[in-house]
Formats: sequence, C-alpha cells, structure tokens
Amino acid sequence: MGMAMIGVAVVLRLAVVWQAGPGITPGSEAAITDDVAWNLARGAGFTLDAAPRAQATAAVPPLVPWLTSLLYRAVRHRVFASVLLQCAIGALVPLFLAALCRSLFGGAVGAWAGWVGAIHPSLVLASGSLSGGTTASATLLLAVWLSTEWVRAPRAGRALGTGLAWGLAGLSHPASLMVPGVVAAWAWRPLGLTVGGAGRRRQLALLFLGLVLAVGPWTIRNALALRAFVPVTTNAGHMLWAANRPGAWEVPVRDSAGREPRVADDSPTGGAAPGGARGADLRRSHEAEADAWAGRRAWVFMRARIRDWPRVAAIRLGRFWRPSPEGTHGDGLPPSPLRAPLTLWSVVTLPFALWGVVRCCRGARRWFQALPLLVIAMFMVVGLAYPGPRERVPIEPLVALLIALGLEDTRRAWRTRARGLALVPRSREPGPPASR
Repeated sequence: MGMAMIGVAVVLRLAVVWQAGPGITPGSEAAITDDVAWNLARGAGFTLDAAPRAQATAAVPPLVPWLTSLLYRAVRHRVFASVLLQCAIGALVPLFLAALCRSLFGGAVGAWAGWVGAIHPSLVLASGSLSGGTTASATLLLAVWLSTEWVRAPRAGRALGTGLAWGLAGLSHPASLMVPGVVAAWAWRPLGLTVGGAGRRRQLALLFLGLVLAVGPWTIRNALALRAFVPVTTNAGHMLWAANRPGAWEVPVRDSAGREPRVADDSPTGGAAPGGARGADLRRSHEAEADAWAGRRAWVFMRARIRDWPRVAAIRLGRFWRPSPEGTHGDGLPPSPLRAPLTLWSVVTLPFALWGVVRCCRGARRWFQALPLLVIAMFMVVGLAYPGPRERVPIEPLVALLIALGLEDTRRAWRTRARGLALVPRSREPGPPASR
C-alpha cells in the first residue's frame, strides 16, 4: 500500500515538472534559494553573489538551500534536478500523512489520508517549486506525527526527538517555530495524567531543548555573520511591511495573476518585493537592519489603522482559504492541467473537510485528536499578518487529513445503513492512556 501511494505521488508530481523540461528557470524567491544553494555547493557559504563579493545572508530559511546544495555537489548546477528533489520529498508526504492519521484515528482513516495526500492537486503543484513549500509540509507533518506518538507514550528520547523535529520544521518555514508552544499547551493535560507533574515538566523541558538544539546553531551563525539576532530569516519584517503598508489595505485583493497591487515604497530595500529585485536590494544593504526597519514601519502603520483590522482580517481569511493554484505562481512552471480542476476539487471535498472538523471535536479523545486543528488555527493567525499564497501550503496535508476523516466516516455510515444496522460510534480509538 505504501509503495503504491509513493508511486502514484511520484508520477503525478513528475508529470507537472516534466512540462517545464530541463530548461526550467526559478522565479520569485526560488531564485534566491537556488543562488544560495549553488554558493553552498561550491564552497562560498550561505551567501548571495560569489567570491570575492559574497555576502552572508539569511534571506531564506536554510533547510531547502542546504538540501539542494548536497544535490548540486553531485550533479552541478542543474535547477531541474533540484525540482526533482522537491518531487521526491513531496512523495513522502502521503506516507507521513498516513502515519499521522493512523496515530490519531486508526488505520482506515490513515489509508484514506495517504491516497488523498498522493493526489491532492495543491500538494502536487507545490512539489514543482523550489520555494520550499513541499519541504515545509513534510517537516511539519513529521513533527505533528512525532508529537502524537510522544504524548501517547512519553519518553525522554521521544520528547527530545519531537523538539528536534519542530526545529527542523522551523528551519524550513519560520512560522512553524510558533507551533511548539501550542503543542506544549495541548500536551499539558495528557502528560500530567501519564507521568505526573514533575515528569511533565521534564518532558516539556526536553521538548524545548530539542528545539533549541536544532535552531540554535543557525541563530548563532546569524548573530556572528549578520551581527543581529535573527532566529531563522531576515524576511519577517519585509513580508510584514509588504502586507501592511499604504495601498495593501486599501486594495487587499490580488489581481487575476495572483500579484499584489504595486504601491510606492520608501523602505531602504524597496520593501519585500520577491525574487531578483529583492535579491539585488539585499546585496546593497545590511539585510538584518533593513528587515527590522521594515517591521517597525509595518507596526506603526497597523497601530494607526486599528479600526480597519476586522475588515482586513475577514478579507485575508477569505484569501487564505480561497482555492487557487497561487502556491506555485512565479516559480518557472508552465500552466498545468491540474490547475483547472483545483477549484472543483475544493468544492467536492469541502463537505468532507468540514465533517472532519466536527469529527475531530467529538468523542472521548477529542482533545488528543484536535492537534491538527490547533496547528491549522496557528497558521491562520500567521496568515492574518503575513497573507500570501504559500502560507497555506505547509498545512495543506492537514486539510487532506480532515478530508480523509470525513470520507471514512461517510463510508462507514453508508455501509452500515445499507446493511440496515444502527450506527454505533467506535469505542476504541488510538490515543494517550487515560491514567497512570
């Protein structure tokens, strides 16, 4: 079953990339990722430009450039090979998703989830991008799955490993660094029931120790290279200013091509314009200082427009959940036949996803099974401040989980009623022990 899922996932993802051919060129922020990866591969470090003008940077999260650099060392600078690497990582998402669903809801839902993850149009399209959405999805899924396994059977090694996994997720997508706090709150009660108060504190300490061990070396490197406190990237302030400045709130809806409206910008690096323009600006200024400046300017603007917050939040929530192929816009891929049925897919699967939400909130173990909803909610909050098509990509597998849960419950209900039997909720579901 697992090999079949991987096979289908690989075929669909390769079909999308194959349209571009070996001459694919990265666009948008993927160009910066590719530039840094090639510099890493040829020994210039995590930098923009090449020696002797190489400049240390933290413009993008480090995990994807580092993985890509390992490939470039073997095959030289071939962008098509780096996209194939993302396809291979994307093919692992159905396996991680099936494992998470088995941990939360049982094997039947796990099977559904694996297949939904293999054919989900958004996940397939995201795998053809070097921007890192696929790697972020895979690492986030891995961290959520390990979190459920850790809470089910708390051990020191599992707590530390879960923290390391969350650190890995943060190094692929900075928003993931905020989730361990949610995980700690979610795990507080079940850990107290299984290991007691003192044991719970030790477990959570190990969780955050693993997080620090994973992210700490990169943060220290940034402090030495950029002479500033930069946990992961120097992109947070730029993105905040791009989304919260004059013009972005007045016309907050994207055009048909998925682009933000252009407005005048007086930031020292030209705002947060993605791609080559921003890469050129980063080379001309101290990126950490420019990022901090942009973040402060955005907060000043938002504080002056508090009355507009509800309106803008409603618009951005609608954009966050809008079915569209924006997640790969500007990454050098040609139009894909999967883009057209994406809206149809979203409409058909919406009722199952909504029922999956209800299903997560019901039953004796609803708190244990609510972790995917908590992670989705955290990314929704991030999407209010940093609206963008890729903010939803990391949690798309969790949406597939909800669809699978709704599909399995619908199948069970139809099968039971077809036999003329009453539907009785399952009394035994996987979850953490109820007592010591």
